[in-house]
Amino acid sequence: MTQPVPYYPEQGVLVREDALPGLLPAGLRPEDARLLFVHAHPDDESIATGATMGRYAELGAQVVLLTMTRGERGEVIPEPLRGLEVGRPGCTDDGTALGRYRVGELDDAAAALGVADRFFAGEPPALDPAAGFAGGTGHYHDSGMSWGPDGRAAPAGDSSPHSLTAASAEEAAAHVAAAVRAVRPHVLVSYDDDGGYGHPDHVRTAAVAVRGAELAARPGTDASGRVAEPWRTPLLWAVEGEARADDPRPQAAVHGSAERKRSAMAAHATQLVLAEDGSRFALSNGVWQPFSAVETFRLLAGDPGAAAEETRADAGPASLPTTLVTSVAAGLAGASVATVLHAAIWYSPAGWWIPWGLLFAAALLLSVSLWVGTATRRVWAAAVPGLIGYLVSWFFAYGGDGSVIVVTDPSTVVGVLGLAWFVVVFAVTIASVLVTGRWVRARRRAARPA
Repeated sequence: MTQPVPYYPEQGVLVREDALPGLLPAGLRPEDARLLFVHAHPDDESIATGATMGRYAELGAQVVLLTMTRGERGEVIPEPLRGLEVGRPGCTDDGTALGRYRVGELDDAAAALGVADRFFAGEPPALDPAAGFAGGTGHYHDSGMSWGPDGRAAPAGDSSPHSLTAASAEEAAAHVAAAVRAVRPHVLVSYDDDGGYGHPDHVRTAAVAVRGAELAARPGTDASGRVAEPWRTPLLWAVEGEARADDPRPQAAVHGSAERKRSAMAAHATQLVLAEDGSRFALSNGVWQPFSAVETFRLLAGDPGAAAEETRADAGPASLPTTLVTSVAAGLAGASVATVLHAAIWYSPAGWWIPWGLLFAAALLLSVSLWVGTATRRVWAAAVPGLIGYLVSWFFAYGGDGSVIVVTDPSTVVGVLGLAWFVVVFAVTIASVLVTGRWVRARRRAARPA
């Protein structure tokens, strides 16, 4: 029986007229973006998404790669290295040596793509100690594959008990979730549910990537066992496998970096060869596939037209003119109202009184100050309403004779409140600066990958 030609989906053959030109949420600048790519083996990142990763790295985005296995069951092309391949003469292990060799290839490929950080499942931050590894190895082995009678990838008959497909999907997803909470990506990219061409590890990676994003939206633990804050990834994209014109999901078509993709693919010399002109490549089975710098994706979750809430928080401080206008306008309004009301008193029939005006004025000025500081994301702006409040109060108290708005005669109740108002303004100003400073630092830490 003749073995059918192995099937591989061809990249960039179907680009819809309404395809989006990129993967980012609306309004997010590439230089502010974080993208997490989740792949099954070393070389998948370069073959399936290399042009896209390289392009976003060139634009200044933070491109991060999580690889689920080390590709221990890969077939080896170079003759001098074939002793690393499981089942070949000279191979005396389960592919561990090949996996180590392929880590070096992945390092070179990641450098060519401009990847900011990369790690395997089981390595921090892609490690959830609470989930652990049932296999006891601390990482996942390549599951291997075979070719089915229809030319599509099928499970191998001799997968390791430590392989990715032998592990619980929830366990693997927990490690993906730990990485998501640490990286806090705006975009997560993996495979469609068929894994592209059916490789068991690709199919499992597709499932655990989506599940991992779901789990990451809840609090969890990081690699050190500490509580990790939840993160909801705005957009999840799948590498488009078999292109179908009737697929109703939104499509993105990235015209990426051909140069970076070729360099990255060339780094995986054990797994593929590139034609001299760079127009095609072949894996170990010798089946030539066209090279493409156009990579298409299908939306799995999220709304590409909606800006992510965290995107606005990551945009940096407001411009100086905007900050000045906002802080002065809000400060004048809030401080003026607070100053006018600070001396309001409620008198009880029993003879005691409550300075509700002073309490209300303090709360109003504090609210305005905190809003200005957090809205502009500038700590000093939080002090502007208080400074204006001090100037307004001084003007009413000492700018003319006989002011009844701010009285500073300590022999009267309103005079005591007037003097107290100056103290309150000072205290509110200091408090708002301290609180805003803590808020800004916390937001910066939250936006920074662990």
